[in-house]
Amino acid sequence: MKDRIIVLPHNLNGFMEFDRVIRVNEDLTVSDSDTWEPEVVDEDGYLSQHPDHSGWSLMNGYSGQYGYAGPVMHASEFIGGRMAVDILSTPGEYVALVAHGCDDRCNEKECNGSGDGWVVARRDLP
Repeated sequence: MKDRIIVLPHNLNGFMEFDRVIRVNEDLTVSDSDTWEPEVVDEDGYLSQHPDHSGWSLMNGYSGQYGYAGPVMHASEFIGGRMAVDILSTPGEYVALVAHGCDDRCNEKECNGSGDGWVVARRDLP
């Protein structure tokens, strides 16, 4: 069994390194998970459809970007505030993932690399 620790909202950002899947247990302690993380396919936060990645969804509505409530957080944002409280109070598996620029569906006029950001994916405990 993995070590279970108590993580507070103000230090969750430092604990949740990119691609590190964490588990918020039923007792609200936090531990590392052996689960493979899903992949972010594009800057809109679409997840890969690989069968091992089933059950994952993206957290929405936490960005402080004006007029935006989607899943992709700006590079200057961090896991804190309401997002951290919601993660630490809801059992499940969580992972922060980088959302890289545009995929081949974008044309150069629509994508100039400014779409880079990050997302948090979650799924219920197995």
